[in-house]
Amino acid sequence: MVEGDVDRLERVLLLHLLEHRGQQVRFEASQWTTEFGIFRRFAEEDPATLKATLRALEMTRMIYLRTQYVVGFSEPKPVYSLTPTGHRKALEYRQEGVSPSSTPANGDGPPRPPVGEGPPTAPPPSDGKGPGRNGRRSKPAA
Repeated sequence: MVEGDVDRLERVLLLHLLEHRGQQVRFEASQWTTEFGIFRRFAEEDPATLKATLRALEMTRMIYLRTQYVVGFSEPKPVYSLTPTGHRKALEYRQEGVSPSSTPANGDGPPRPPVGEGPPTAPPPSDGKGPGRNGRRSKPAA
């Protein structure tokens, strides 16, 4: 492992968890805070390096692992959260302008587009003439 690569990975992991911090206070956490979600988000990284970085952040008390219900799952799952120290460090990184969605894996090249949960999409407005339940038109009232 290259020291600069680990430092970069620690930064983007802290910023990733900061982006999903709002889910910590809700009953259900975001899937992006589980180990599976983090591995999916950083799929271009070496899994062994990613796991070692998560463990290092845990050992330095920047993040902690807890069990919480996750959106889309029926059972509680292990979820990573920022500690107060990790939160302060992530805010420092954010002020420096480092963004997990704009930092390429190898440190060069064009920025990547943001990845994660997008805004919720609303269904198109109904004019009352479209299909009803089960894709069938409703019968006109007699």
